Amino acid sequence: MKTNTRACRQCRQGKRRCDGSVGQTCLPCQKRDLACSAAFKPKPNHVLKAAGTPNFPTLTGAVDIGNTLACTDHETVMEIVELYIDYIHDKPHSLFHVPTLRADVATSTVDTALLCGILALASRFASTEDIRILGPKFATQMKEDLKRGLETVSISRTQAWVLAGNVAGADSDSMSESLFFGIAIRSAHILKLGESDPEDGAILRETKSRTWWTLYMIDRWSSAGLGTPRQLGERQASQQLPLDEYQFHNHEAGQELWTASTDPGLWAYMILLAELFGPIQDLNRLIASGNASEQYVSTHVAQLYSTLQKWQNDLPLQVRLNSETLEYHKSRGHGRTFVALHLGYFHYTTLLFFHFLDMSSKATPNSETYAERCRQHASAFSDLLKTSYSMGECEVMYTIVGHMAVVSSSVLIHTLLFGDEVQLPGARHQLESNFEILMRLKSWWPSVGQMTERLFLFQRACLRNVDAHTHKIDRWMVKFLLEHAILLSDKSPDGHSESTSPQDFSEAPEMQRLSERGKFTKNALSGLRA
Repeated sequence: MKTNTRACRQCRQGKRRCDGSVGQTCLPCQKRDLACSAAFKPKPNHVLKAAGTPNFPTLTGAVDIGNTLACTDHETVMEIVELYIDYIHDKPHSLFHVPTLRADVATSTVDTALLCGILALASRFASTEDIRILGPKFATQMKEDLKRGLETVSISRTQAWVLAGNVAGADSDSMSESLFFGIAIRSAHILKLGESDPEDGAILRETKSRTWWTLYMIDRWSSAGLGTPRQLGERQASQQLPLDEYQFHNHEAGQELWTASTDPGLWAYMILLAELFGPIQDLNRLIASGNASEQYVSTHVAQLYSTLQKWQNDLPLQVRLNSETLEYHKSRGHGRTFVALHLGYFHYTTLLFFHFLDMSSKATPNSETYAERCRQHASAFSDLLKTSYSMGECEVMYTIVGHMAVVSSSVLIHTLLFGDEVQLPGARHQLESNFEILMRLKSWWPSVGQMTERLFLFQRACLRNVDAHTHKIDRWMVKFLLEHAILLSDKSPDGHSESTSPQDFSEAPEMQRLSERGKFTKNALSGLRA
């Protein structure tokens, strides 16, 4: 058995002595039944390549970006790939069988554009600046490679286009994001990734399934973020949902037979939940159009909430949210995926009931109950987000969390401005927690900075309006709640953009009360621009 001078990722995180196994699970991980990062198996006729000395060009002018990957030593590449597996894989997307990915990277058989996409996304989490600055260079190399092979259609290229869309979204390049995701979806159709092929081995079958469902999730979120039509239809009952992540990623690379159970995984429950995101979006847009009666809205909200509750009640005991299950999934290395699942539930439910924060809707039955549910789920989102960061190995660190935290914060701001005195301390605490995590997300993802700017516009709209329509779902509010990938202009009283400042506000008693209530949020929001 070969040895490695570096401990496996699981032993490093658990501060345990590792025996440095290469090619099989180390002894400490065997004892704890953990998925060991050392347990990749090189493909036949390939040997592991030792980390060499970086061979950076000695140029006086601009460095050739196309050589970034070739000039990065193997150990650094493997380190960044592990960051990707830890912080990104199985959260906003689920594209790979982890042991196969590790083996392909170790033996240099991975698609170059695909690897550059992984490195571009994950290098921002590196502990040293000299690695973090490589991210944009990897992104450029990835795009150049994809453009050269534009007519290449394969699973790895489809996955690379997904990564390219994520990189573009992280940089607030919404046009490229939409284009890259569109190419990925069309490629998936050509390859029939959504259909089961009896000729596929176990790993390939599950990898194709996860890539297809990743695009299904992306289609729901990206279309909402850009205000564009969805490209993928509804899920067919015959389509296979992703299997248990823990068992899948412990399935050895190259092992064709599926010997584990076929229980659905966390991603399967994400997909079942995301089926409701489209109808929630559509309902909010219909409300904004003015073509839905309060009775129609109330009826459809009740139906959608009933379906959300059924989703939650149908979860197996080990997938329901509580401190024990959170610890359980953390111990299996899937704490971040588990948190992402339940944050989605809180976010979708917040969106469903947001309309009822509009005080003019209080005359309809259940309006106050629905408004309270909106506040409860926005608060639950904030509490779980904070818990995930305080626990470690559960924190969610991808871009869309920033948008969800902004929506949660907008409800908390509403509570601070219009809520009862008894509600204020809890709302302040949760808002502070949201802002602290938004600052951390902003340090990794430039697009989160654009998302947080929306809170300034939202608070200003609240302070400008003191009538019963403060939180009315209109076209501007739909953009605020759903279209996270576009720039949002200021909301003026007549619906047109204008430049305003706190000095423009009325001196009426009600406005003075709101201004007093808004001091805390103003001070807290100022920190988001640091």
